[in-house]
Amino acid sequence: MKKLNLFKGLIVIAMFVFFGNNIMAQGAYVNVNVGYALCMGATTFEDFYNYTGGENSATIEQVYLSLGKGFNFGGTIGYMFNDNVGAELGLSYLMGGKTEAKDQYTDGSDTYTLSSNMFRFIPSIVVRAGDESVTPYAKFGAVIGTGSVMFEYEENYDGDVGMMKTKMNGGIAFGINGALGVLFELGDNLDFFAEINAISMSYAPTKGEVTEATYNGTDLLPNFTTYERETEFVKEYTYNYETPPSDTEPSQELKHALPFGSFGINVGVAIDL
Repeated sequence: MKKLNLFKGLIVIAMFVFFGNNIMAQGAYVNVNVGYALCMGATTFEDFYNYTGGENSATIEQVYLSLGKGFNFGGTIGYMFNDNVGAELGLSYLMGGKTEAKDQYTDGSDTYTLSSNMFRFIPSIVVRAGDESVTPYAKFGAVIGTGSVMFEYEENYDGDVGMMKTKMNGGIAFGINGALGVLFELGDNLDFFAEINAISMSYAPTKGEVTEATYNGTDLLPNFTTYERETEFVKEYTYNYETPPSDTEPSQELKHALPFGSFGINVGVAIDL
């Protein structure tokens, strides 16, 4: 929590330091935007695939995923140093879409679902082709994010249904961002824009916690020990067979870098200050 508060503080300081002297200058602007992104740089995970079993055969299908897909919305504050070059600071919230894998058997099924959300801080350099009624532009920069990943598991056998949800968060994600777009002048101080945006990023959560566990509607979570409910994701750990971990401490697992690459379209309006 302290690290997250420090991260938010640094964002606020950076905004005031970078834009404080120019926020009401002629080249300053703000915008709001919304968009949708598809997977880019999708990858695979062990045991995350579609399986369909029959009496004499089985079909296995690979599932590719990136947790960066989904709806996003946010805003940007920027400043053009001249007609061609500027800088901006964007804040974006990702509501990630769900990716599902399923095992199907003659007497039931297992369903696995991954989804995400992320708050992203995006500082960028902007290059415009002049200052006209229709202005192409490009921008590139970094992406810094913090968020969470939700893993859901459901089993359904002969009418018996079990379900478990695990939330993974902690840590900060880093990546790069690029976009190509066009500004359309709507008025003296108002523009509409549309852009193609690409993000390359990965995120490795540092902790996980089971937030829900039921069987045929009965809540099982109160019976979970700390070891069963909480997980720490680390680069390395040692398991002592003679002295097993305590039930009152979180379990440990190796940290995994999850893909958050995306490719999509953003649209919005910009207001010159």
